[in-house]
Amino acid sequence: MSAAIPSCRVVAVALCAALAFGAPAHAATPEEDAAIGLIREQFKDVDLRRVIEVSGKMKLDERSAKRFWPIYQSYLMDIVVMRDRQLDNLGEYARRLNAGWIDDPTARASLKRSLELEQAKLDARQRMIRKAGEVLSPTQTLRLYQIELAMDAAIRSRLLEQVPPAQ
Repeated sequence: MSAAIPSCRVVAVALCAALAFGAPAHAATPEEDAAIGLIREQFKDVDLRRVIEVSGKMKLDERSAKRFWPIYQSYLMDIVVMRDRQLDNLGEYARRLNAGWIDDPTARASLKRSLELEQAKLDARQRMIRKAGEVLSPTQTLRLYQIELAMDAAIRSRLLEQVPPAQ
């Protein structure tokens, strides 16, 4: 984290969550607002790199590209919505952690929301892969799936390294 960003747990978790999941929810403090502003700028780069990586690795001809990119763009818009919801969930977790406690009802609710969001993301990926499979060859569709898995694994790894475990 840069020196310009406050080092409180809430901001740290919000920053890491947003770096992993995207555009953040509304911040509660001026420090969080500053961190969120930085996150928004950084996520423009993350999303651009995602498109560049898919584009570079897929090597689509013009006809396939014209049919594929609207499908992928729709998927990315779905992912942004889910990232916002995941950040809301992580923000609540961070506020509780910063207060010094996570009670059982909060832990249950957080886990339930997290699992629902995981399922929603899986459903969105499956829809995108199915639709992409209608315009791409089976080999290209498999390649796309592998690219998506690798990118998400890297993003999730960064998040999990930064989010303190529940205590």
